[in-house]
Amino acid sequence: MQHRIIYPTEALRPYVYRYVFVRADGSTDTMSPPEDDLRFVNGKHVQPLLPNYGSLIFMRNVEADLGGTRCRGLVMLGANQRTIGLTTLSGWFEGMLLDFEPGGMHALLNADLQQLAGKVLTAEASGDTGLQELDRMFKATPEPSQIAPLVDAFLLGNLPHNEDVNYLRLRKVVAACDAAKGNITAAQMAAVACLSERQFLRVFRQYVGVPPKQFVRLRRFHRTLQDMQSAVGKSSVDLLGIALAHGYYDLSHMAAEFQQMGCVSPSQFRMLGIPLTEDFSVFFA
Repeated sequence: MQHRIIYPTEALRPYVYRYVFVRADGSTDTMSPPEDDLRFVNGKHVQPLLPNYGSLIFMRNVEADLGGTRCRGLVMLGANQRTIGLTTLSGWFEGMLLDFEPGGMHALLNADLQQLAGKVLTAEASGDTGLQELDRMFKATPEPSQIAPLVDAFLLGNLPHNEDVNYLRLRKVVAACDAAKGNITAAQMAAVACLSERQFLRVFRQYVGVPPKQFVRLRRFHRTLQDMQSAVGKSSVDLLGIALAHGYYDLSHMAAEFQQMGCVSPSQFRMLGIPLTEDFSVFFA
């Protein structure tokens, strides 16, 4: 497994977290993993995608099955609340995942995240000529250091010309959620956004793709993973301390969230323990 993380240019960081370039080698002839290894299914390589706020997945010379959708190039993935398995039909993977901040996909691509939630849309099916051109550029550019500026330039061209008031409201709500460690209600979030609760729910679903209650869980899950990732390699980890620090009632509460959203227990996650990304919000196999 090879990977490289490149962060976007400064102007894009409120919208895009990072670009993660991944190459996983192997084939049906050379792979003979344990049957209980979550990273492989019948010799085919699997990249589990943890719940996120929307992503672009670029693939080069790879045919894959992503949530039941057969794809060979750029794919737009809406916000999702459960792990999705990307299974490469050839047994290896080469590509890049563009990981958006909450609301970033809506701001830059004008995507209605409520309509896209839980869905997989190929560049061809989207009908977006800009995304189709981006797909062609990625397939023709092998080096991460060369493709990142091209993606930056494309997204910079999509920056909103006028200040998006609702996006600024969303950033304040995200900060309030983090400060409250998930202990915040939709009514309190609406108050932070200076909107009625009904207005807030409509805007939030459009920009983020999941209801506020699910977003709070998702945000807490990601921040917990970040702490878990920092503990990879240590001989002992205070799982209960991590659970309480992030607003879970107890270890059982955190374990239930892991099983529901990440398909593994906290202990199993530690055993996977491959430090591929900073917060494991994307590929962890």
